[in-house]
Amino acid sequence: MKHLSMAAAVLVAATSAHASTISFVSDPGLEGLGAFTGSMEWTYLGGNAGSLTVTLMNTSPVANGGYLTGFVFNVAPDVKVEYDGAQAGWSAIFSASAAPFGVFDYGAALGGDWLGGGSPLVGLAVGSTWSFGFSVGGDAEILAGLGAHDFFDESTGVGFVARFRGFEDGGSDKVTSTLPGPATLAAPLFAAVLGRSRRRR
Repeated sequence: MKHLSMAAAVLVAATSAHASTISFVSDPGLEGLGAFTGSMEWTYLGGNAGSLTVTLMNTSPVANGGYLTGFVFNVAPDVKVEYDGAQAGWSAIFSASAAPFGVFDYGAALGGDWLGGGSPLVGLAVGSTWSFGFSVGGDAEILAGLGAHDFFDESTGVGFVARFRGFEDGGSDKVTSTLPGPATLAAPLFAAVLGRSRRRR
């Protein structure tokens, strides 16, 4: 009976939907022109399916304009990602070279072209916020164990890169992003523990 209960618990864990979200901000770009904030929301839908929503806001200086025209990220092994194509003019990109930051598993870009060309009038303009949806597939056991951070793999040093074009000065940029470090995340917890310790005295 105990074995049956454990098996049922495992089955429920592998099929129950759950969600998690991470937020991030851009580092200084290669050219110092582009900037953005973003988030990733991962939702495990159960079985072999999940969804990922990448939300980005172009926070580049207004005076120089510029459009965010593509982005790339890495995922956990044996996970497949498909872009839903909801943003007009954008297409999925795979194994994209975002030199000098390396090759990334997935992403989306205007015309499916990371480097691009011509006028990027349907890119993400300064002050605008867009969401990009991705369908995620894979083994149920793998998907059930994923969190949003697994789509922001920093093992090669960079977890996410955005491409900018169409600045007023004619420039373009490639801008990375990193997640807040453990020290940043631990600070509020440390302060709370310290406060409790002082009160006990």
